[in-house]
Amino acid sequence: MSLHNPPEPLTRCLQGALQTGEIWPAFQPLVHLGSRQVAGFEVLARWTSPELGPVSPADFIPLADRMGWLHGLSLTLIEQACRQVRDWPGTFYLAFNLAPSQFLRPDLADQVQATVEQAGFFMQRVRVEITENALFHDNQVARQSIEAFKRAGASLSLDDFGTGHSSLTRLQSLPFDEIKIDASFVRGLESDSHSLKIVTAVLGLGQSLGVHVIAEGIETTGQAELLTRLGCAFGQGFGLGRPGPAEQALAHLIQAGCHGDHDRPLDASPFQRLHQLETLYLDAPVGLCFIDTEMRVVSANPKVLRYLGLSGRDLRGRPVAQVLNQPLAQGLLSALEAVRVGAVLPPTQYSHEGTDSTYLVAHQRVSNPLGECLGISLVVIDISERVKAEQALQQSEEHFRRSIELGPNIAWGAAADGVVDYMGPAFEWTPLSSARERYERWRERMDPDDRERVHREWLAHLPTPRPFKTEFRILWPDNTWRWVRSQGFPHLDEQGQVVRWYGIIMDISAERRLEQRLAELEHKVVNLGGACA
Repeated sequence: MSLHNPPEPLTRCLQGALQTGEIWPAFQPLVHLGSRQVAGFEVLARWTSPELGPVSPADFIPLADRMGWLHGLSLTLIEQACRQVRDWPGTFYLAFNLAPSQFLRPDLADQVQATVEQAGFFMQRVRVEITENALFHDNQVARQSIEAFKRAGASLSLDDFGTGHSSLTRLQSLPFDEIKIDASFVRGLESDSHSLKIVTAVLGLGQSLGVHVIAEGIETTGQAELLTRLGCAFGQGFGLGRPGPAEQALAHLIQAGCHGDHDRPLDASPFQRLHQLETLYLDAPVGLCFIDTEMRVVSANPKVLRYLGLSGRDLRGRPVAQVLNQPLAQGLLSALEAVRVGAVLPPTQYSHEGTDSTYLVAHQRVSNPLGECLGISLVVIDISERVKAEQALQQSEEHFRRSIELGPNIAWGAAADGVVDYMGPAFEWTPLSSARERYERWRERMDPDDRERVHREWLAHLPTPRPFKTEFRILWPDNTWRWVRSQGFPHLDEQGQVVRWYGIIMDISAERRLEQRLAELEHKVVNLGGACA
C-alpha cells in the first residue's frame, strides 16, 4: 500500500505495532561478488499488521519519522539484530540505516554504541548507512555524529549515491568507508550505455578515494558478472539474496561462507589505469596506437611516431587516412575499416614509403561490456629485418634449387620409413611432373633385375642409421643404358633416431667404362705374360 496522507488506522496500527513488537529486523546479504561469500547484512525493518496486512517500509518509516517514533524503533531493531547474530560464525558486519533527522541528535552515536554493546555485539562490526539527504543538512551536529561513530569504531556508508544533493567536497571531507550505487543505475546496466558510464564513473570515484563500492539492486547474474568486470567488489539485491528472518540469513551465511577481508580496496580507478597505460605506452618495445570509431587517432606512443617518421608531432585527433596518406597504406586502411564494423582479421603487413620499413600491424576492435564499439587498438611491430632476411633466404633457396636442377646429380628424399617422397627434376621427361611422379618414372626405367635388388637392399638397410649406397642401371632419355650410383644420408634426432633421408643420384657410366677398360687391359697383360712364358 502507498499512502502519502496516511489515514488514522495506519497511525493507530503503527503505534500499536511499536508497543507490541510487531516490526522485526530482516537481514539482506551484502555479498562479495568474486567469491559470492557474505561480507555483511543490511538490517531492514519489516511489518505485517494483523489488521492492514503487509505494510511497505516506504509507508511506515516516513510516518514513524514524522510522528517522532523512528529513533526508538531504530534502537529496538539494532538491539534485536545484534542480539540474534552475536553468536553466528564469521566476521561479517551489520549495516543499519539511520534517518537524516536522527543525525541531528547530539547523543546519536553514544546511544547506538550503548545499544550494540548491551546486545553483545561490537561497534567495529557495525556499518552506519547515511543517505545523501543527511549530508544535505550539513550542520555541525550531523558532522559531530558522523565523527563520533568513527571514533566508536563503526564504519560509514554513503547510501543511494547519485540520487541526492551531496557534493564531492563533502564526500571527500567526511570519513566514509563505502559508497553504495543506487539501484536505479544498476537496473539498466546491461542495456543502457548511460547507466554503464555512470556506474563506471562511480566505481572509479570510489577507487580513487580508497573506499569500497557496493552496487544495490542486483537482480541478474549478468549484472553481477558485469559489475565484477568493471571492478566492483561488493553488491546486494534479490539476485544475490532476499531480505529474510534471522534463520534464513544464518543458513545463507553457513552455505556461502563469510568474506572477512574488509581492507582498503585496490585502486583500479580510471585515474590509476590512465597512468599505468601512459607508462606502458611510453616504455613499450612495440608501437601502440588507439583509434576511435570515427577513425581518428586518440593516442600513439613514441615508437609509432618514429615508425612513421613523425617524431615530435602530435597525432591526437588526426584522421588515420590523413596520417597514412600514401598508396601502400590502402590495404591497412581497408583492414581497419573492416575491423571497425566487426571483422576479425589477421595482422596486416604494411610498408611505409617514408621510412622504407615494413611493419606488422595487429588490429583489435575494442568494445564496452554492452558490445558497443569504442575504437580499434593497434600493435605495430617493425619486421623490416625479418622481411629482408626472408627475401635473402628466398633468393638463396632459389639459387640452390636452380643449382640442383641444372647440376649433373639428382637429389632425392625419403621419410623415416623409407618411402621416397621427393625426386629432383632431370631430363625432358621430369621437370613438369610432381616429385612422386618423377620417382615412379625412375622406377619404371630401372633395369628390372636391378629394381628388385635395390628395393631389397634399401629395405634391409633402413633399420641401420648409416649412409646407404647402391648402383643400378637405368634407361637414359637417349635410349641408352647407363650406370648410376644412389647415395643416401640419414638425418637423426637428438636420440639418434632417423627422422628423414636425403640423397643424390649421379651418373657413373664413364667410371664404369673406365673400370671395364682397365679390366680388359689387365686381362690382356695377363694373357701376354702367359704367352711369353
